[in-house]
Amino acid sequence: MPWNEVPMSELRLAFVKLVTSLGYSVTRACREFGISRKTGYKWLHRAQQQPTMPLTDHSRRPHASPQRTPADLEQQILHVRDRFGWGGRKIRAFLRQQGLNLPSRQTVQQVLRRHGRVQPRSKEPASWQFFERSAPNLLWQLDFKGPIEVARQRLFPFVILDDHSRYLLALHPCTDCTMASAWDVLWQAFAEVGLPDSILSDNAFGTRGQNDLGVSWFEAQLLRLDITPLHGRPYHPQTQGKCERLNGTLEAELWPRIRRDSRAHFEQDLTDWRTAVYNTLRPHEALGDQPPLSRWRPSPRHCPATLPEVLYPTGAVLRKVMNRGDISWHGYRILVGAGLEGQYVRLEEREAEVAVFYARKQVRCLARTDLVKDRIL
Repeated sequence: MPWNEVPMSELRLAFVKLVTSLGYSVTRACREFGISRKTGYKWLHRAQQQPTMPLTDHSRRPHASPQRTPADLEQQILHVRDRFGWGGRKIRAFLRQQGLNLPSRQTVQQVLRRHGRVQPRSKEPASWQFFERSAPNLLWQLDFKGPIEVARQRLFPFVILDDHSRYLLALHPCTDCTMASAWDVLWQAFAEVGLPDSILSDNAFGTRGQNDLGVSWFEAQLLRLDITPLHGRPYHPQTQGKCERLNGTLEAELWPRIRRDSRAHFEQDLTDWRTAVYNTLRPHEALGDQPPLSRWRPSPRHCPATLPEVLYPTGAVLRKVMNRGDISWHGYRILVGAGLEGQYVRLEEREAEVAVFYARKQVRCLARTDLVKDRIL
């Protein structure tokens, strides 16, 4: 019998007809259809109870769910979702902090899915190497986001994030992505919370476009404050993974709700979300479902009133950087970066090479055999 070529409901109906109309015994009919007597009697009973209904499979879902999440608790879950845009894990952690006894994270996620707040997504394998500084202010990460159109103007939110605590130090809209705009926001953060040990950024803040040699203007500003500038390698955004992850958070939780009718409203909503939601309320999975404020501490390194000048040891060999970003030494011209124009660098003459330093950072190191007069190296 071609069992798989006929719909199951029709096969079951044929079995019932065989017994009720043609007089087959249940045992014989079950043998003909290759089913157990228990199954045969079940379908006969179904046909007697519901003679006009097709003999299709019934749902195995129970008629009652006594342990289902109470309706009022579901409403609170949905309210938090609609207000903040969070997923099940963060909603559970947040409501537990409010003193509510919640079910598992999976149950909260099912509530969101059942009410159409989230869609199931496929899991894609990822190979990530995670790193985290051991204390606040050992490393800050920064980046531009956007552009975002606000009141018919393109704005680029500038992000500063503490690596250890994920504390969001700045989320400020800028009209461009220049180093000068970034520095204005960064200097204000220095004044408010102090100085970090290091700052990680992409190569847009380095010497890109300047032969990738020497020091950029942005890096020079940091070095004058004894802050180490760091950069991720090109085309590898994973180095700034925390900034990249924040970008996904902004897309999911803030951009759909923020006001864009005026820059003042947009900037106010950025500040409110950063201070009143992200830093103080929003549970962070990497922090044990605690908000960033639970780990954050201001830096003990206070920001000076003005940017200090670089000081070198007495008797050091110094050269002033010319407007092309190079210095002259014994008839040689050495490129140290246009960002150092007008600044002084220190030269250290060694047996087989010459090194150039700005503050405590070694900018260049050239073998004497590579030096050629009247050329910029």
